[in-house]
Amino acid sequence: MRFLIRRLATGVNSSIFRVNTARHASNDAQKKEPTADNTSEMKVEEVRKNIMVEKYGGITTINIDRQTSRNSLDESTLREIEAAINAFDKDDQSKVLVFNGEGGSFCSGFDLDELGDKGYYPLRDASLRMRRHPLCDKTTIAAVSGFAVAEGFELALSCDLRVVEETAVLGCLGRRFGVPQSMLGARMLTSLMGLSQALDLIITGRLISGKEAHRMGLACKLTATGTALGEAIKLAKSLAKFPQNALMMDKIEAVSSQLNPNSEESMRDEAVMQSLLGGAIEDMKEGVKKFQAGIGRHGKFYKLTEVPLKDWELEESLEEIQVTIDKTNENPKDDKK
Repeated sequence: MRFLIRRLATGVNSSIFRVNTARHASNDAQKKEPTADNTSEMKVEEVRKNIMVEKYGGITTINIDRQTSRNSLDESTLREIEAAINAFDKDDQSKVLVFNGEGGSFCSGFDLDELGDKGYYPLRDASLRMRRHPLCDKTTIAAVSGFAVAEGFELALSCDLRVVEETAVLGCLGRRFGVPQSMLGARMLTSLMGLSQALDLIITGRLISGKEAHRMGLACKLTATGTALGEAIKLAKSLAKFPQNALMMDKIEAVSSQLNPNSEESMRDEAVMQSLLGGAIEDMKEGVKKFQAGIGRHGKFYKLTEVPLKDWELEESLEEIQVTIDKTNENPKDDKK
């Protein structure tokens, strides 16, 4: 159904909206028509020419959908992404933004055909919104599958967190054709993994697997092939339950200390943090009351809110089991000596 609507939307300038239930982590999840009983699960999906914007509770996903070119970024797509990010910023109900690529690849960077036709500057100008760090004051997560190369690699680096599949392929692939880092990717790489490792990837343009990216510290979670989006949404749901003012303040301060020292951006970040402080104090008062009532004691992160977990959120949970071996009767011969 999604791809049918996608084809119908191609020749239409205005956006198309449809309403259905939330997409679960598994591809075969059944969908229901929205009713009065399941409005909390209702999702609005906006289908544009090159992206789809989905909303589920406090989570918004931006899905790049240019599968014939492995989700490359042309000027139109970049403008749509910018508009979607700005709308997310203004949406008080949306707390976490997840970037995803449809069809098994995250993003293959600038569309080189359009780069040849229009030149470098139109694409660079269209991507200026992605040069802001942090990308959003709210939390952003990249669900990386398939190829995340060139500017697609930089888009993933622009996000606060990255959930990366083991078989994903990442790297500065624009090195082959002389395309420079267009979204401050070099600065982000250096900040995230240190100068030596960053120079290795930037200068050589070599590709790395999801496993190597995780080892280098670029991924907050390494996951199996085909599960990046589901795991990213699970992570987003766990973050959306926190009081957001203090979370945003701490995130902005951390990013600014690395990427925006002594700049106009750092001044903007300081102003944003001051505006969040009043709300953070109110959240803190409520947090103290919850703690005094017994919620969250002993370091527990669950049951902070009264939102029940769905079955798909509980899959792939791990439990640590400690095994104690009784060695008293291990060597009976030794006992006779």
